[in-house]
Amino acid sequence: MMNRLRTYFPLFLGVALLGSCDIVKEPIPPGIIGGGGNDSTVTRKILLEEFTGHQCNSCPAAHLVAAQLKTLYPADIVVVGIHATATFAAPQSNPDGSYSTDFRTPAAAAYVNSFGVTFLPTGMLNRTPYNGSITISHDAWSSAVSDIIGQPAALDIWFSQLTHDPGTSTVSAEVKVAVLAPVSGDHNLTIYLTEDHVIDWQLNSQASPPDIPDYDHRHVLRDNINGTWGAPFFSGSAAVGDTLSLIYTGVAMDPGWNAANCALVAFVYNTDTYEVLQAEERKFQP
Repeated sequence: MMNRLRTYFPLFLGVALLGSCDIVKEPIPPGIIGGGGNDSTVTRKILLEEFTGHQCNSCPAAHLVAAQLKTLYPADIVVVGIHATATFAAPQSNPDGSYSTDFRTPAAAAYVNSFGVTFLPTGMLNRTPYNGSITISHDAWSSAVSDIIGQPAALDIWFSQLTHDPGTSTVSAEVKVAVLAPVSGDHNLTIYLTEDHVIDWQLNSQASPPDIPDYDHRHVLRDNINGTWGAPFFSGSAAVGDTLSLIYTGVAMDPGWNAANCALVAFVYNTDTYEVLQAEERKFQP
């Protein structure tokens, strides 16, 4: 018998947004596992949430580490650049217009407070503690990745639909999650909207001169399309074979963002521990 649970989530971003969650006991469609691959073994992807700022002169070194990890594990790591803190990411009123862009978001400020971010650069890898801390210095990212890379996944996530309407500057998407192993506890699903290759100022202590006007900012967090902490996805437990679905329509985007470089990042995490069980990225354009 089919069990179906439907909930409706509140409106975010001031648009007509529909969020619905269905739980359907059905076989996982062939070719969907692993985000569209044919391998029946699904591994747990690593979400690297990289806290950074355009006036953090040590942050480019962390950007390099993130890029190297993404190159080494292209199918296993999802990177999101979270510009945060007033010290390192606030816009400046310089006569030449340098550092005038504000990449910060309300979610970024909440994460800094909730996760105790006290220095930059730092990052979280699946929000899993390494040496007793969820926030990890970029010098330890490679070691932390080695500890968790290739783990079997309890969930598989994929975007079954994603459309961008340039006329209205909106995006719509359907996210599906298949339960591959028993999962217990309360879990939320969060969806980031990111923009890659944003060219703007960056302070870099390794460059001469250190003020770089055309720095390539990668995977910039632009917004959370379903709130800072996402939306309740399942509570108590989810059984193997369940497939859960969320639909969002007409989510507003800033028309100044380059949709060709935008992507959505969906991840499911435990609301008690914040640990990310699975993540997936879908670019607007392949």
